[in-house]
Amino acid sequence: MARINVESSAALAQWIDLMRADYEGYLALMWTATRYLPMPRQGVRRDRASPLLALAYPAGAAQVVSLAGPDQCMRARAEAEAHPTRILANAIINSCWRNGPIENIHAGRSSTYPLLRRRITLSEEHDLLHTTSSRLAQAILAVYALIDESDERSWPERVLPFNLASGLLVTPSGWSLHERSRPAWLPYAEPNG
Repeated sequence: MARINVESSAALAQWIDLMRADYEGYLALMWTATRYLPMPRQGVRRDRASPLLALAYPAGAAQVVSLAGPDQCMRARAEAEAHPTRILANAIINSCWRNGPIENIHAGRSSTYPLLRRRITLSEEHDLLHTTSSRLAQAILAVYALIDESDERSWPERVLPFNLASGLLVTPSGWSLHERSRPAWLPYAEPNG
């Protein structure tokens, strides 16, 4: 699970940086991807209750920052200065993927199926894809709002609240801000066949 978290967050941070630096290039890649990847959600409704969307606007961001203690705020601000986009990507992956249906699957029954066999039911797969894609669509709206913000906040200041919102199940605990991958270790050898 840690490897999925690390690799998806690192890849998302690259996409966000591309979106910020070369929006036309980002759009070209996005349209190419939509032609080849399965798209479970064709449209999205704006959900005002989305914590990610609330944190993307100055009023919601200010409220979260004001509730943080001085030590927590100082640590989070230093991390935001050093790794702003990765903090945002970690928060998005944590909110959309890790704190979704995968948590029930991951924490649920222990299966001893070989790696070559399906590990989740079709119903669990549908719920996982539907929930994650809906949440990711909301997250992209939040990223657009952060990028298009007309306020004078710097990029690290814009993402700071995403590093202070653990109470909203947004800020992950102990996630890497620099790893791009992590080795996977399996306790048993997989039989051939």
